[in-house]
Amino acid sequence: MRPIRPERGVTLIELVIAMVLVGIIVAAIAFFLSPIRQSTDLALRAELTDIADNTLQRIGREVKLALPNSVRLTSDSGVAPFHILELLALREAGRYRAEAGSIAGGVACDADDPSLGVADNDQLSFDLVPGERCFKTIGLLANAGSVTTTDYLVLNNYGPGFPGQDAYEAGAANRARIDTAVGVEANRNRIRFEQTPFARALHDSPAKRFHIISGPVSFRCDTVTSTITRYWNYGPVVPTEPVAAQPKTFTTPNAALLAEHVVGCEFEYANVGPQLGLLTMRITLRRALFGGANETVSLFHAVHVSNTP
Repeated sequence: MRPIRPERGVTLIELVIAMVLVGIIVAAIAFFLSPIRQSTDLALRAELTDIADNTLQRIGREVKLALPNSVRLTSDSGVAPFHILELLALREAGRYRAEAGSIAGGVACDADDPSLGVADNDQLSFDLVPGERCFKTIGLLANAGSVTTTDYLVLNNYGPGFPGQDAYEAGAANRARIDTAVGVEANRNRIRFEQTPFARALHDSPAKRFHIISGPVSFRCDTVTSTITRYWNYGPVVPTEPVAAQPKTFTTPNAALLAEHVVGCEFEYANVGPQLGLLTMRITLRRALFGGANETVSLFHAVHVSNTP
């Protein structure tokens, strides 16, 4: 019969050693985990700040390059709040040859005004002759080759509240669709547009400026989907044609996501001086940090807008 061995327990020394080893491991984890956590949180803050800054800079840059007096806002603070900023994107701009100006050379415009010679029709006369549809520029356009027949010529745009001088109006009197590709000559361009009876009193710019727009662009901030999205070419009939009522929803496939994690937006626009506007924007982004807390980043950006038509 074997003798029964007494059960051997844990000695006090072994218990102390185990406790010391566990303490060392916990301390090591805490020592190395804290910097990793701080680094992760710092990278997240930097990412949120970068997203917000890039979004504000993108919107501000497009607003500065928009058709004068074309920035407008709409919002809804209801169950599904949103904020929308819309503008008419500028493709090109320049100065046109006016009456009493110099006669251009090169390929002459058509004799659309029978009271003038062919060369004189290189000027924009605003005489309400139904057939007038061509003029030449003073100097060359920077990107004439980018102008297409889906773009619109706009003259002397003063925006909403100015009948006949608002490019958003249905069948706006101060805009005409580009008819053919822009002609390039030695030191000028030839621009043909669809027949439109421009009126001298409304559409003759004091500085003889013209603008060519590529169509409407909208930036929609949606705090339900937590996104800011850019939309373009969404006209209901002609994709690049502006519409009188500012759209609030978009079904166009022409969309680009600019920012996620958006929990707040504020867009404000006002005329602060003669032909000078001020757009202020604030957006707030939020994400959960490593430990479960939320990090919130809020950026503000102001843009001065030149509205000289």
